[in-house]
Amino acid sequence: MENFKKKKLVLISLVYEPYWSGAEKMVKEIAERLQDKYEITIITSQLKDNLPVLEEIGHYTIKRVGKEVNFFGKLFFPWRAAILASKLQPDIVHAVMESYAGGALVILKYLYPRARRVLTLQSGDLDDQKKKKQFFLRVFWRAIHRAPHLLTAISLFLAKRAERFGRRREEISVIPNGVAWEKIALIKEEKKLSQVICVGRFSWEKGHQFLLAAWPLVLAKVPSAKLILVGEGVLQAEIARQIQDLGISASVSLLGSLPHDQALGQIARSSVFVCPSLAEGLGIVFIEAQACGVPPIGTNVGGIPEIILDGESGLLVEPKNSEAIASAVIKLLTDRALAEKIKRNGLSAARRFAWADIVRRYEALYERSTSR
Repeated sequence: MENFKKKKLVLISLVYEPYWSGAEKMVKEIAERLQDKYEITIITSQLKDNLPVLEEIGHYTIKRVGKEVNFFGKLFFPWRAAILASKLQPDIVHAVMESYAGGALVILKYLYPRARRVLTLQSGDLDDQKKKKQFFLRVFWRAIHRAPHLLTAISLFLAKRAERFGRRREEISVIPNGVAWEKIALIKEEKKLSQVICVGRFSWEKGHQFLLAAWPLVLAKVPSAKLILVGEGVLQAEIARQIQDLGISASVSLLGSLPHDQALGQIARSSVFVCPSLAEGLGIVFIEAQACGVPPIGTNVGGIPEIILDGESGLLVEPKNSEAIASAVIKLLTDRALAEKIKRNGLSAARRFAWADIVRRYEALYERSTSR
């Protein structure tokens, strides 16, 4: 029987289940794997009315604040999350993603200074040129980067950006997102020849429009090719309209947002994975594609080159280049030897990213933060 009092750990993430990206997966993995060692509460937004405000899962708790993740919902989330976190009197508060969750840390610095503050940098879209030109946002980001006691980044790319915001390199731990190898081992999917898949929310930084513009070029060389898009988001109507305008509806399927297990299954049955990102902190979905034995195509931006070695564990193209995207897709669909080489190398490379190992690193970080 346990005779010690668990330390209280609060995880803050603007978005959580049922929407998944690398950040949300990280929060879930930490909660699932450390729930017997810490008293864990996840604070997130109430994305849909049918999601409960309070939810107990295993030995951890989810508390949802606000309503829709619209402009005002995002604006008030840092305040709501910080106030709720302070009432819980935690030992550690770990914010995941710089912007809104990170904003909650800035407030907590004054509202409940006793808690040890940890921030994980995940977002690649802070490097959007329009955002860089906004003075208020630059001041806000600097405050966010300086608020935590401990800073982690999922890639060297994000660690270097933190240095530009005034943090010393020795203050930053690079801990990537991971892959749930246990789930991937259970996937039993038959390959569909010439199926190409893109998994990612429909937002500007994923660059879907450049993939769709490339698709007629792919069909000209590989008429049997099929494109699967998994995701949803603010650009959904725009993407659907582009598919109609290009006359490619017969070869493009929109599957919407899928549970993570189902999304992995769709990746595993595909011949090629592609996501022409314009900004990316790391790109966990590229690692998942490698782990599923699917050659990935990514852009030479953000943390993606830390995952994909061009021509060895995937193919890299320049962003916003539909012709290069088409050429890369055609190459992997028609050159079996290259695809097999990338598949083998990708599987080997993905072994570095196991959630079990990564969560142990976070546990060590938490222990270090509270031992001072």
